[in-house]
Amino acid sequence: MAGIFDVPAGLIMRVLPDEIEVLVASRGEDNPYEAEEKAKLNTGLYCETVMATRALLHVPHALEDPHWAHNPDVALNMVSYLGVPLMWPDNEVFGAICVLDNKKRDYQDKYVELLWEIKKSIERDFVVIEQQRQLVANNNELRGALERLTALQDELLRSEKLAALGAVVAGISHELNTPIGNSLLAASTLQCHAADFAADMGRGLTRSRMQEFVGTVEQGAAILMRSLEHAAKLLGTFKQLVEDQSAADRRRFDLGDTVRKVLVELGHAIQDSGHRVHCAIEPGIEMESYPQQLALVVTHLVSNAVRHAFLPGTGGTVRISAQPDGLGQVALTVSDDGVGIPQANLGRVFDPFFTTRLGHGGSGLGLHIVYKLVTATLHGSVEVSSEPGQGACFTVVLPLSAPAAMQKPETGTRIQRT
Repeated sequence: MAGIFDVPAGLIMRVLPDEIEVLVASRGEDNPYEAEEKAKLNTGLYCETVMATRALLHVPHALEDPHWAHNPDVALNMVSYLGVPLMWPDNEVFGAICVLDNKKRDYQDKYVELLWEIKKSIERDFVVIEQQRQLVANNNELRGALERLTALQDELLRSEKLAALGAVVAGISHELNTPIGNSLLAASTLQCHAADFAADMGRGLTRSRMQEFVGTVEQGAAILMRSLEHAAKLLGTFKQLVEDQSAADRRRFDLGDTVRKVLVELGHAIQDSGHRVHCAIEPGIEMESYPQQLALVVTHLVSNAVRHAFLPGTGGTVRISAQPDGLGQVALTVSDDGVGIPQANLGRVFDPFFTTRLGHGGSGLGLHIVYKLVTATLHGSVEVSSEPGQGACFTVVLPLSAPAAMQKPETGTRIQRT
């Protein structure tokens, strides 16, 4: 700008609370101003008038004008001035842009227009600066909101975990208390009968007394066996949750055959439930995967359906089907025509320990084990859909050829892929 105007000094001035600062200064031997130089306000500088009036100021020769003859810039031999105000986007004064000369200058209109265009260019930059500043402020606000949200989520997660822990402790305690309590009662009863029998031995035993004692022992032993088997089954379910489910039995198998074998093993439980389970998987769906883990998934899905899908005293049907998608995957579905799952519970059915029957025969672990096996071991996905009164459908999408599991290394060995 100083070169175009052929002057020794071109400046951008910035106003501060009590001072005015040379923000940018042209470089030249005759320029008496330096960047970052400051001066007090209210001293009669040219730029003060520009900022106060928010208008162009043109002083051709200060020494010929009594109003400007004694301003501080004259002491630096800057007797000619042309300047315009610089404004922030909110119309607040930023400062001024000006040219100064050590000789008389009466600027033509084209120079005045050029100075206005430079002013507009700088003020457009101010708009960008403000936008960037606003973006930074918004980013900081969003970052703060995200941090607060993350902290809230962590707090909610801790609260949910504590609530889930409290619920599962209560539920497990109830579930285990029943078989353990029955076992203790049966054992104490046997202990009392054994003491009585020992006392009777000293007085002589009749055949009927011996038969009575044998019957009591048999009844107590049966109660003990049922109760301890129930407790062992519960503990086995809890163990499945925390055990490493990594698979080492990857092999080729027929999906339909594997599912039908599971249904044979569940035959008594299905029959006792009063419900029907129909498998409609066609032969020939060959998989290279982990049949034991897949069988466990089917076991939990079918067991969940026959236990929870239907109202007491009503019969229902569970259907199992499978359909390859032609892209190396198969969709295995287990559906029922029961009461369905409430919409509020759909997002929680795979959570550990979530059950509507905690303390009444449901541990809340079966579907979580399904999710863990499907996603971690079988490398698939599982989803549930349901409409109230229209039953529920669990869809398990699995690769026909599952990736090989990583073998746990022996001490001092490297991990190898089987």
